[in-house]
Amino acid sequence: MAQPTIPSLSIPALRSGYEQGLFTPREVVNAVYDRIDAYPDKAVWITLAPRARALADAERLVQLRSQSPSSSSSSPLPPLYGIPFSVKDSIDVAHYPTTLACPSFAYTPGRTAPAVQKILDAGGIFVGKANLDQFATGLSGCRSPYGTPRCVADGDYVSGGSSSGSAVGVGAGLVSFAVATDTAGSTRVPAALNGVVGLKPTLGTVSTVGLVPACRTADCVTVIAGSVGEVGEVWRVVRGFDEEDVYARRTVPGWKPWPGVGRGIRFGVPPREVLGVLSPEYGRLFGEVVDGLGTKLGLVKREFEYAPFQKANDMLYGSSIVAQRLVAFDDYIAAHGLEKLHPVVRDIFAASSGFDAVRAYKDIFALQGYRREAEKQFRDGIDVLVVPSTVTHFTVAEMEERPIERNKTLGTFTHFVNLLDLCAVQVPAGTWKNAKGNLMPFGVTLIGQAGRDEEMMELGREVMGVTQ
Repeated sequence: MAQPTIPSLSIPALRSGYEQGLFTPREVVNAVYDRIDAYPDKAVWITLAPRARALADAERLVQLRSQSPSSSSSSPLPPLYGIPFSVKDSIDVAHYPTTLACPSFAYTPGRTAPAVQKILDAGGIFVGKANLDQFATGLSGCRSPYGTPRCVADGDYVSGGSSSGSAVGVGAGLVSFAVATDTAGSTRVPAALNGVVGLKPTLGTVSTVGLVPACRTADCVTVIAGSVGEVGEVWRVVRGFDEEDVYARRTVPGWKPWPGVGRGIRFGVPPREVLGVLSPEYGRLFGEVVDGLGTKLGLVKREFEYAPFQKANDMLYGSSIVAQRLVAFDDYIAAHGLEKLHPVVRDIFAASSGFDAVRAYKDIFALQGYRREAEKQFRDGIDVLVVPSTVTHFTVAEMEERPIERNKTLGTFTHFVNLLDLCAVQVPAGTWKNAKGNLMPFGVTLIGQAGRDEEMMELGREVMGVTQ
């Protein structure tokens, strides 16, 4: 019997096909593994689930549904029924190695991270663990001994990181969505460079239990998918308070009601001198997006003070906050030292030491001050901050020339989001043509106060509608 055609792995397309009986979860799994086998970039994955295991999971879904007393041809499918997904290899999936792209660190957990388990319980089919910058340290995607995933639009270019394999897997149509992480832009940058959507939720609203931390006070579990609607569907499955997570929030702050698109939403953008770092193509595209926010969506551009955002951005690698990486991997470093690390990661770790408690508390107090100042800007000046998701798109060769400097440049508009306790969604917002004639993706990030996830996604959907 011929394998049915499955043109799209989007959640709506798969759900519609299942409901119409056009294909089964088993046939979707076979199509996914055929695509993975055919895809030339093998650095996307660190560990794939065996095809037979994924097929067995698909069969189990069908059997459970057929045996359920409430199931019928007219009853709704579970929210993620038969939807294939990947997990960044810094998040635990039971019986699969968690490596963080460091073979000497690897261990095999006996329990699946709660956020991933919610997806499995909702019918998702786990496909594999995706590659990443080692120890989730980097925004380039070029720091893994398992290879360097390449941009889906042109293999000469970086994929972005640290969630490199996660974004490429979605952008290449190998999975429907990815569960990833974001500490300083690790979802937003690779999502932008591969033309997909990346949600950085409000801190503490998705369980981080089972996530090996990079910077525990700023880490969050994220979702990457092809559209804002799909990201939102997965987010509604995974969110929720988890008392095992010591940073989980029972509630988020209450802010004034969201005006709604077309009702005078106030937006701000970084000042001209800060935007000067953009490449010419990115500068042009960002200018077009900003113009369209007013002319096409009715948003109102407002002046505001960018200084607290910039000062917080500068803190990530210029303060004692970076020492959290040493805390997270203290046991590993004590046992193995730094010798087995990727050379660039080793240099970063070596430069992260030497901060004393006095400096740490000074930095904590300074950051809290920036948070309050940012809160005032959102109260008095803007409802949303709109930024380019990154500043340019480097080739792999360019990144290898100056790996630390250019990696830092990629985070010009990302680091402060986590440190200031904000939520954000990156959305595709146009394309530019490179020297080879390939259309390359460009993206913008919409940033709001903690708890504004729904509102940022609502606006992100509108932005995509007028820029794609």
